[in-house]
Amino acid sequence: MISLEIPVEKIPYVRTIEGRKFKAGKWEFPDSALPKLQQYGLVSSDIKVEEKEIVQYELSPYLRKYQKEIVNTALNAGCYGIFADTGTGKTAISLEIAKHYGKTLVLCPLSVIETAWMDDCKQFYPDLKIINCHGNTRKERLEALKTDSDIYVMNYDSFKILKKEVLSMDFQCVIVDESQVMKNMTSQITNYLLQLIMVIPHRFVLSGTPTPNSNLEIFPQMKFIDAEVFGNNYFGFQARYFTQDLSDPHYWYQTDENKQAYYNRLRDKSVFLKKEDCVDLPPKVFEIRRFSLGKEQNKYYQDMLQNIKDNINEWSKFEFTAKLMKLREIVSGFVINKDGTITDFDTSKNKVLEDCFEEVGDKPVIIWCQFQHEIEQLAEKYNGVGLTSKTKNRDDIIRDFKNNKIKRLFTHPKLLGLGLTFVNCTYNIYYSMSFSYEEFKQSQDRIHRIGQENKCTYIILQGKDTIDEKIYNCLQRKGNAVDELYMEMGLKVKQ
Repeated sequence: MISLEIPVEKIPYVRTIEGRKFKAGKWEFPDSALPKLQQYGLVSSDIKVEEKEIVQYELSPYLRKYQKEIVNTALNAGCYGIFADTGTGKTAISLEIAKHYGKTLVLCPLSVIETAWMDDCKQFYPDLKIINCHGNTRKERLEALKTDSDIYVMNYDSFKILKKEVLSMDFQCVIVDESQVMKNMTSQITNYLLQLIMVIPHRFVLSGTPTPNSNLEIFPQMKFIDAEVFGNNYFGFQARYFTQDLSDPHYWYQTDENKQAYYNRLRDKSVFLKKEDCVDLPPKVFEIRRFSLGKEQNKYYQDMLQNIKDNINEWSKFEFTAKLMKLREIVSGFVINKDGTITDFDTSKNKVLEDCFEEVGDKPVIIWCQFQHEIEQLAEKYNGVGLTSKTKNRDDIIRDFKNNKIKRLFTHPKLLGLGLTFVNCTYNIYYSMSFSYEEFKQSQDRIHRIGQENKCTYIILQGKDTIDEKIYNCLQRKGNAVDELYMEMGLKVKQ
């Protein structure tokens, strides 16, 4: 840190330097600001910042080379962002970091506490004591938090409930998994997490998609890591690294120059890692299996399709999307009526699914579905296990599937979308698909990740001449199926 008294006339110059602070009558600048300070004549040109010694830490031998490099860099930095694709081993990297800092708090989605963090720690770091701080009551959570341990894992809701107690504890390290949870600068969880800056010295964030909507969303995550990267002021960050659209002042975009400056700053305290650049994984194979709609099924489909075309210009985008959901139901072999009853159709889709099961044999397979009715009905019919939002023994089911005790698992991508590893499985069947590219990508990565040694096969069941084809085409090029169908089927332009 460089501390200086700045003449009044020079203050406009230093306002361009990121990470500056004004404290006790002096300006403080990060060491990386030295060239700028010399350029402005604020410090002597012969002054040099002493380079920080890079420590080579002794790391666990089973870590891959790139994982060791990231851990070593992160430990030397003290606070760091690890923005790596799913399947690159972020959990192992984080547990290694925690091992070196001692008392560590891990904040993550509830769905991965047991089957990712707890299981991986027990498998690879059996000497570390880890405790799950989630409970049914505040008392249970608090008791877990007061238990002596090396690593304390809790979901974000538990953190909100126990924030006061967490802030009073002597944590040396905090790891925020799926850090895009704080992408919104004004959200409550972001505000709560930023309070940890003052009490926990070593802070790390993990995410495969840190900015799902806009690069602006990186600001609170990097402020959590180190405010010196982009400063403390969001609007200053926005003005420095983005360009305002003069025709629409609410819209900010990045030029190539903006992006270069943006990523140059990010490199100081974070790493972006693509799976294809670091992991030698087997290939992915995608197969389309088409089927024709049954007579009654097709009549329902065509009637609904005509209803959409007749009324689309009278509907809002929300109403239109709801009708598209009905089309997807029909293609899947059922429709939920207004009174809540369900009409099931005779459909050749299930025959195609049965053919797929014959090909897979007794190997484990995940069947991705979009509707709870599908999951429950198919799991019962084909001697599998269904996992829905109502399932009570979720963690037991996941462990049994990992251990090949369950061979056919029917579920929705959101329920297994983050942090879980199923390298015992090489087949995914998409009985039905969502509009979300992120869900599609995350579901693929459950089986295509570190430890997978075999080719991964993804089978997509697709109704001929139906909405299925449009959805899959959009997912392949990361398009927006709802918007494209709205434009194609109606007379309105995209709003």
